[in-house]
Amino acid sequence: MNYLLILTIFPIFYLCKYISDKDINKEPKKLLRRIFIMSIFSVVPIIFLEIELMKYFPADDASLDFTNLFINIFISIALVEEGFKYIIAMINCYFNKEFDEFYDGIVYGVYASLGFALVENILYVFNNLDAAYSTAILRAIISIPGHACFGIVIGYFIAKAKFSNKNKFINLILGLLVPAILHTIYDSLIFYSSDLSVVLFFLFYIILFIYCFILVKKVSRNQYHE
Repeated sequence: MNYLLILTIFPIFYLCKYISDKDINKEPKKLLRRIFIMSIFSVVPIIFLEIELMKYFPADDASLDFTNLFINIFISIALVEEGFKYIIAMINCYFNKEFDEFYDGIVYGVYASLGFALVENILYVFNNLDAAYSTAILRAIISIPGHACFGIVIGYFIAKAKFSNKNKFINLILGLLVPAILHTIYDSLIFYSSDLSVVLFFLFYIILFIYCFILVKKVSRNQYHE
């Protein structure tokens, strides 16, 4: 059980460390802890909202075609989860004096995402102990980096809004909409059961992962600008 717990939580803290280590001028640990803890507790309202929205926009109805499934997932899952991550990053950081470099936005976005991902991972892994290790491994490879990628995108657009002299409002909107749409594509390709959707999912995931971590590398090299 100890090994399973380590396997469940280690990828979360590894990615947090990986992202924060690339920050030349480190963010205050107290601030990062607050963001992460708020993200953990966001699970409660997220679950409540998703349960309520699922009554009207179900994402588990096998009879749905891809278009309706996409719309339902966007409304009842992706917009809720990415919305809370976005709110947590914004209220803690956007007007904070510590947010003084472009790369800081990515750090905040990832911490706002991975607190939620930690609880979600524990629930998924320990809810099915018969397949716990395979679930933990699969989620370490796919789900957790996926959440990190959504956080990177949130932080990137928040930073663009913070440090750009134009299109601030548009970038703030994109900071919510783009990760929500990416999350919707991610979930839709998983939920829609077909051989083509599986292939498309892995292509989408690989492209998303490579793009986001190239973005991290690019922005971390030049901390003050895009």
